[in-house]
Amino acid sequence: MVDCSMRVCVGGTFDILHLGHKKLLERAFEIGDEVVIGLSSDEFLMKIGKRARNYEKRLMQLKQFLNEIGKSARIEKLNSIYGSTLHEDFDAIIVSPESEERAKIINEMRRKNGRREIKIIKVPFVLAEDGIPISTSRIKRGEIDGWKRLEKMNIVVPTSNPVKFEAVKNVFSSIFFFPMEFKMIEIDMEEKQPYNDEIMKNALKRCKKCSNYDYCIGIESGIRRERGIHFVEQYAVAMDKAGYTTYGKSPSFEIPWWIAEKVYGREMKDVIPFDDEKSKGAIWYFSRKMDRLRLTEIGITMAMVPRLYGIRATRQEKNF
Repeated sequence: MVDCSMRVCVGGTFDILHLGHKKLLERAFEIGDEVVIGLSSDEFLMKIGKRARNYEKRLMQLKQFLNEIGKSARIEKLNSIYGSTLHEDFDAIIVSPESEERAKIINEMRRKNGRREIKIIKVPFVLAEDGIPISTSRIKRGEIDGWKRLEKMNIVVPTSNPVKFEAVKNVFSSIFFFPMEFKMIEIDMEEKQPYNDEIMKNALKRCKKCSNYDYCIGIESGIRRERGIHFVEQYAVAMDKAGYTTYGKSPSFEIPWWIAEKVYGREMKDVIPFDDEKSKGAIWYFSRKMDRLRLTEIGITMAMVPRLYGIRATRQEKNF
C-alpha cells in the first residue's frame, strides 16, 4: 500500500508562544498528517547568543498549546538550525518570512547530499495592532502585550520636504489612535531627478538611512518613461524596525515631453515656473485640481494597505 500521508516539520525557539508562533503551528497541522516540531535546546541558544527561558519551560508551554488545540506531534530537541531535516524526509517545512532563508539553506544542503528538496510553505507575518510583526523580542521589551501597542510609536521621515512630512503625519494619525512621535531627518541624496527604477530604489535608500524608529517612511518621486510617454511617479516605502517592508504608489500623471527632457539631470523645481506655489508640486501646476499633499497621502496609504489588511485579519480571527 502506498503511504500518501503528509510529513511536515516546523521549528523555532518558541520562547513566548505568541500569535505568530501559533499560526505557524496551526498551518503545520492543517496540511500535515504527521508533524515534527523542532524546539531549540538551551545549549544551541547559548551557542548563538540568544536568550530565552529554559528548555523545559518552553517544552511545557508548547505541549500545553498542543493540548488546547487537540493535536499531537513529535517534539525534537534542536542542537542546530537543521535538526533532522538533513537526514529525514519531509514533504513540507513551515516557515515565516523571517525563517524562509534557513529553509532554503536546508534544501541546498539536501541537494548536495542527494536528497529531494522539502516544499517550503511560507506563513505571513501576524501583525500587532501597530502593523508591525508580533515577536517575542517586542513582547519582552514591553512594546506590545502580544497584540496591543503599549509604548509610544516613533515614525521617522527621511526628507527635508515639509509636505512629505505632513502627509505621513496625516495618514498615520488617521490609521492609529495610540501615542505617536514624528521626526523629520535630513539625509544626503543625489539632487538630480530620479528616472524609472531609480525612483523606487531611492525611496528604499531613504529608509535604509534611518535609525531608532518603529517606522521609517521613504518617499521619492521622479519620471518614468513608458511607451514614449513621460509620467511623474511617486513611491512610498514603509519599513518597520523588524525589516518588514511594504510599498505604495501615488497616482501617476503625464507631463509634456519638452518639460521631461529639460528635467533630465536636474530637479523638476528648477524647470517648472512654480511662482509661489512650489509646495503644491507639479500636479497642482498642471491640473489646478489636486496638490502634492493629497497625492503623497494616497501613496503612503497604499504602502500601508498590506498592514491594514494584516491588522484586520488578526483582529477578526482573534476577536480583538
